[in-house]
Amino acid sequence: MKLLITGSTGYIGHQLALAAAKKGYEVQALLRDGQAPNRPVHPSITYVKGDITDADAVRSAACGCDAVLHAAGLAQLWNKNRKLFYKVNVDGTKNILQAAQYGGLKKIVFTSTGAVLGPSNGKPVSEADPRRTAFENDYEISKHCAEEVVRQYARNGLCSTIVALPRVYGPGVATGGNAVSNLIKKILKARVTFMPAAKDMMGNYAFIDDVVEGHFKALEQGGNGEKYILGGENVSYARFFQTIIAATGRSVRTIPVPKPVLQAAAAVVFGSCYLAGRHTNLSPKAVARLFQNHALNCEKAVHELGYTITPFDLGIAQTVAHLKNNDHD
Repeated sequence: MKLLITGSTGYIGHQLALAAAKKGYEVQALLRDGQAPNRPVHPSITYVKGDITDADAVRSAACGCDAVLHAAGLAQLWNKNRKLFYKVNVDGTKNILQAAQYGGLKKIVFTSTGAVLGPSNGKPVSEADPRRTAFENDYEISKHCAEEVVRQYARNGLCSTIVALPRVYGPGVATGGNAVSNLIKKILKARVTFMPAAKDMMGNYAFIDDVVEGHFKALEQGGNGEKYILGGENVSYARFFQTIIAATGRSVRTIPVPKPVLQAAAAVVFGSCYLAGRHTNLSPKAVARLFQNHALNCEKAVHELGYTITPFDLGIAQTVAHLKNNDHD
């Protein structure tokens, strides 16, 4: 079986491509830069140069493939060019779907985000729960729109499944999508770390190996037009930092920072980056998200796909060991 995989220089896509090759799939990786340092290397992986926003390039890349794992996207909370979110995340997804339909591909798995579901309020959010708050940024809106496009194609006969990811952590290439590893690197060197002054606030953290395996379960067993949350444990900030610090074996002081202080600092950083034309994910809106509960319910994936969840303590221990063995790279 030959797979087209997009986003293979990113944190998730890179691991997907390598795992697919090791499972015996023939992998065609669509890359904007065939010499990108983060490109996955394996004898069963071939590279096709192209961008998901180029419909002709996507159609050419899909030729001869049996299925698509579409993990490419603009995964930022802010970009000075707002239209880019819709060009990449919505129009790019349309190009993938059209190419799959044109080429008679058997299946597409679209990688989305749990952020589309919004904050949780009292109980973990599931795939069936409606969003109860307004969308907070163009990333969330564009991924929601892309999901709707996938569902439309599913209704029209293209077998398509959506997987929604929370905060993913674990070994892998160092990118902006691997925020937990970036934090662990700092804790491995620091004596002090800062956390939001909201120790009981919950987030969902999924181990990378679980997420990767979940994609293949969705490819093989996912229902047409269905959405599955590939998550992990719901963890409070207090447990999150305690677990990481314990796994490093270091004595690190944790300092809670109130929301107004973090937002003021974020405003300064965001303002300076905006004026200088540099990208940043740090903004007052991004800080506000840190003070929301984002607990998720993964039971549908567990029951329907056989999805498994690595305990948070074990996943963090493996991640810390990997970073230590690789000199924090």
